[in-house]
Amino acid sequence: MNNKLPFITVILLSTFLTGFTQNRSITFIEKPWSALLSQAKDQKKMIFMDAYTTWCGPCKWMAANMFTNDTIADYYNKTFICAHFDMEKGEGLQLAKTYQVRAYPTLLFINPAGEMVHTRVGAPQKIRDYLEMGEIALTPGEGFSACVKKFQEGDRDPKFIMKYLERLQGAYMPVNEPLKLYFSSQKEPDLLNRNNWEMIYQYVTDIDSPVFVYLLKHQKEYEKLYTADSVNSKIFNVFLQSLSNMARSRTFTIENYNLLKQKIKASGYMKADMVIFAGDINLYQMKSEEKKLLDLAYTDLEKYYANDYIMLNGMAWKFFEMATEIKYLEKAAGWAKKSIALKSTSENNDTYANLMFKLGNKPDAVKYEKAALELAIKANLDLKGYEENLKKFQE
Repeated sequence: MNNKLPFITVILLSTFLTGFTQNRSITFIEKPWSALLSQAKDQKKMIFMDAYTTWCGPCKWMAANMFTNDTIADYYNKTFICAHFDMEKGEGLQLAKTYQVRAYPTLLFINPAGEMVHTRVGAPQKIRDYLEMGEIALTPGEGFSACVKKFQEGDRDPKFIMKYLERLQGAYMPVNEPLKLYFSSQKEPDLLNRNNWEMIYQYVTDIDSPVFVYLLKHQKEYEKLYTADSVNSKIFNVFLQSLSNMARSRTFTIENYNLLKQKIKASGYMKADMVIFAGDINLYQMKSEEKKLLDLAYTDLEKYYANDYIMLNGMAWKFFEMATEIKYLEKAAGWAKKSIALKSTSENNDTYANLMFKLGNKPDAVKYEKAALELAIKANLDLKGYEENLKKFQE
């Protein structure tokens, strides 16, 4: 019922489509690779290859949920010669080398000459993603390989660069070097134009890059041209991600982490203290330093997130899961109650009810769990957990 503490890390949540029809499936042709290429030449079709492994969970999910969708199946069966290979067995071993497959699943579109035209790594969760992939592969100049060639030939048009970066990201390939080359061709005043701002907003992540330093220095100018919220969130998330990346690093040391915090403070960014608070919360969670997390949130959460009902509820739930001392539980109950006052949801009512039960206040536990259940019904959520809690609280 309650999501784990969101902290402030930027997480892209994929939305599952509902109402899949599952009568037809992509027909994968079981032939040697040479025979598939011959068939592709004869039929003048491109090969769609699902490069998978037997241990890959997303590969299995995609095979069960997307390749069995009627819309996807009909389009791929009509348009492509469809093949799949286990990259760790038989011909798959050589195909993985030939097409530089390093992550799974990898989806490949290969022309009759055996040349890779387009690729995407991962298991997309929307029907339109599969249709768009196919259309990109079939459109001359739009596929991954064509974009790489254009970039290598010196194309630096900003609209093309955006497309190229999208292709790289879809293939799980780094974008920092192409970004660096592109921005090195731009004059500083041009960094303020919309095309460059969109590129900065979507792709710049390096706090030491000249373009990020320029963004910091000219924050007010960007805010006038675009929106203060978008500019602030970009700067905030780049700084926060730098702390999170260091915390996850195998070579992490607290000395280097503290030096990075000092660097963020010295940047002049007005929300540097808030970034550091969020980064430390993330660090303590990653390192399972629960006491430090509890103490930091206890003293500073409302300094930065007093009006954020999601963060207040998330931290209250984390305290419910983690804490046993009364002072922490009472503090968490206060956050949950404030979250409800800001925006009453099934999640924060459920959090408050659980905290009340843990603190021995069964009447309020029942009252707020009933409210949580009513809100869950209105939102068409799964009711099982709410009903089980209410039953437990009423015993």
